[in-house]
Amino acid sequence: MGGEVNSGEPKVILSAIVEGYAKKHGLVPTEEELAPLRKLMGPPVRGLDFGYQIALHHNLNVALWPKHGGRLVLSAFGVHLAADALLRELAEMEKTGDVKFFDAEAQKKVVAYLTTYGGDGAVTGEKARATLAEVSAKLGSRSDGKQR
Repeated sequence: MGGEVNSGEPKVILSAIVEGYAKKHGLVPTEEELAPLRKLMGPPVRGLDFGYQIALHHNLNVALWPKHGGRLVLSAFGVHLAADALLRELAEMEKTGDVKFFDAEAQKKVVAYLTTYGGDGAVTGEKARATLAEVSAKLGSRSDGKQR
């Protein structure tokens, strides 16, 4: 899904998978989606673009959570990750060959990370649906999971 990752760190591996998935499925944040976040958070600092990451994860969440459900893990910035949905999508991507782990230990670390990641709490079910809609309204961004 966009090249090899030579790291055993789950966050690095997931970051590469998420970026590749977003590109393939038209979920990369648009300038229109980034504008309100950049206004609020300012430009990227030292190569870290928090606004981009928030928008990217939001787009991923609204695309995957309706398909797979599960926990929406929260952070200080709102909904951080549809962890269970990403785990289920990752399993599908492995079956189709879109993702291949060359190291079984790295694959285990990624699965363990997604399975146990708790952030600042989590919501499920109707609360999760309402939370995603609320974040979409605040960001003025996609809430339909559609490609752009």
